[in-house]
Amino acid sequence: MRRTSRLVLLAGIFLAALVFVVVIFLSGPTTGPDQATPTPTAPVNLPTVVAAVDIELGTVITEDMLTTRTLDVAARETGALQDPSQAVGKIVAKKIVTGGQVTTGAFLVRDVEVSVPPGRRGIAVAINELSGVAKLVTTGDSVDVILTFNIDVTNVLPDGTVAAVGDITAHSTKMILQDIQVIAKLDQYVPPAEGQTTPAATPAPPGYVGGFPGGTRLLILAVTPQQAEVLAFSRFVNAGNDFTGPPAAVMDLVLRSPDDAGIVETTTGVILSTLIEQYGVLPPEVIIVPFPTEQP
Repeated sequence: MRRTSRLVLLAGIFLAALVFVVVIFLSGPTTGPDQATPTPTAPVNLPTVVAAVDIELGTVITEDMLTTRTLDVAARETGALQDPSQAVGKIVAKKIVTGGQVTTGAFLVRDVEVSVPPGRRGIAVAINELSGVAKLVTTGDSVDVILTFNIDVTNVLPDGTVAAVGDITAHSTKMILQDIQVIAKLDQYVPPAEGQTTPAATPAPPGYVGGFPGGTRLLILAVTPQQAEVLAFSRFVNAGNDFTGPPAAVMDLVLRSPDDAGIVETTTGVILSTLIEQYGVLPPEVIIVPFPTEQP
């Protein structure tokens, strides 16, 4: 009985070893040691996206403007696309004639991706730590725009001419635009070094760079044509600042809650008399100082 059990055990071990050898043999290389693995050949023809119609400069590509042809690899242009989905939705940076290949170099490329909503215009405004809510305002936010500027105090003389009253200036503050969306943000511009064609990749140094002090950022706002005129005028007044003395004007952005979309409130604006009459600010006093008399 014991001998039979031993024979069965040995037979089982033999069969297991045999199965193992067969598996190793079947999974091994089919080529001999002296045979090289065949190298796959590159395809001779590839699908290539071409224009089905003339696509003009600045056009947003749609699927019906494209078709696909199989072309010899040697006939394909550099960057030629293989599938129309790679081009749909992109803006053409140069005209593509009917039958022309659509390549990666045919599309508009910006340093910062920006999409201007229909009916709006994109305009840039400069911000810093203070005017840009500690520079926390970013793409997708909605803001209000406040302008504060100096107004020379004038007086109409008896002959009808207008003259400034000494060196007196008055300040006026008003929220000029509300519920404006930020569609892009650009860090401070760094001019290209001599011999370079593109801006430097290093951060801007302190001081004047590109016409703005160090730390300045640019925001692209989506506005209506009328709002663009208001902002352009305000930006022009603000551009009179020489950054060495009191500013000619200051433009501030006020961050809005996303839940307030579409809400516009009426504001009165603020001048000195507003603060005095409505907020209790003490008015300045004129102190008359007698001229000294000559001593005998």
